[in-house]
Amino acid sequence: MATRPGAAAPDRADSLAFHLVPEAAWLAAPPGEPFRPASLTAEGFVHLTHRMPDLVDVANHFYRDEPGPHVILTIALGVLTAPWRYDGDERYPHVYGPLDREAIIAVRAIARRPDGTFTGS
Repeated sequence: MATRPGAAAPDRADSLAFHLVPEAAWLAAPPGEPFRPASLTAEGFVHLTHRMPDLVDVANHFYRDEPGPHVILTIALGVLTAPWRYDGDERYPHVYGPLDREAIIAVRAIARRPDGTFTGS
């Protein structure tokens, strides 16, 4: 099985990963261009996770106090043209470039409680 540039393990190249983003940022992004999350500029890569419980844990740790609705992007890693790899933890792939629109196979809202806690549903 061929892997995409930067893929760390051949058996993970065709898997899915998730990215949390404020809904306003997603809606403001030009629809005909690759999506460039804020972390790409700030940190040089896009944070992803393979498991929804990990995404919820990260969301509650870092973004619980960030107001407004958020969405979860489902990313097909094998479709990305930007290089990606695991930097120490195979639960969290990092993409070193924008997210191709073709690689974003689903966008859905993530529920929150009134106190800002993300629930994952």
